[in-house]
Amino acid sequence: MHARTVREWPGSLDALYAEMIRRGERVARGLVGAERVTEIHRVANFSYANDPIVGDRFLAVGDAVAFVDPIFSTGVHIAMQSGELAARAIDEALADDRFTAARFAPYQKTLERGLRPFFRFIHKYYEPAFLETFMRPRTRFVLHAVLSVLSGGAFLRMRWSTRVALEVLFAAARINVWARRRAGRPVESRLEW
Repeated sequence: MHARTVREWPGSLDALYAEMIRRGERVARGLVGAERVTEIHRVANFSYANDPIVGDRFLAVGDAVAFVDPIFSTGVHIAMQSGELAARAIDEALADDRFTAARFAPYQKTLERGLRPFFRFIHKYYEPAFLETFMRPRTRFVLHAVLSVLSGGAFLRMRWSTRVALEVLFAAARINVWARRRAGRPVESRLEW
C-alpha cells in the first residue's frame, strides 16, 4: 500500500489493518482464530540508493549500493551482480595499482544503469494505472521486456528492443491514467473512504 494511503487514512493503524483484512476475504478466512502478538507498525518506502558508492580506496557492494523494494525479489541478484563487478574492478585496480574514485567510476555507472529500471518500476508500482498495465501487458514484446528486466537479464546491457518495449509500457500506463481519470476511477494509490 502506498505511504500516502496510510497517511490519509482517517483512523488508527489498527483500524486500517482491520479494514484491509476485511476487504480480503481469503486473508480474513486465513486469519480466523489467529492472535496478533505485536502492535501494528507502518513502514514507508524502504528502497534506497546510496551515493557515493565508490571513492578513493573503496567501492560498495550489495545492499550498501542499493536496496530495492522486495516486491520484485531482486536483492540477491543485485548483490551477486555488484559483487562480481566489484571483483573485476578491484582486480583491474590491483593490476595498475590505482585505487581512486575515478578508477572505480565505471563500476558505479554500470550499477546505476542496471538499477534504473528497477527503481522506475518501484516508483510507479503502487499507482493503480501503472499496476493495471504492468500486470496485464498487451503484447509479448512488452511481457518479454518486463521479464527480462525483473530476471536480471537487462542489468549489464539492455537491448534496444527491451528499452522500446519498456517505453511502450510506461506510455500505455500514462494513457491508462488519462482513461481512469475520464472514467472517474482512482489514478493514485488510495482507498475509497
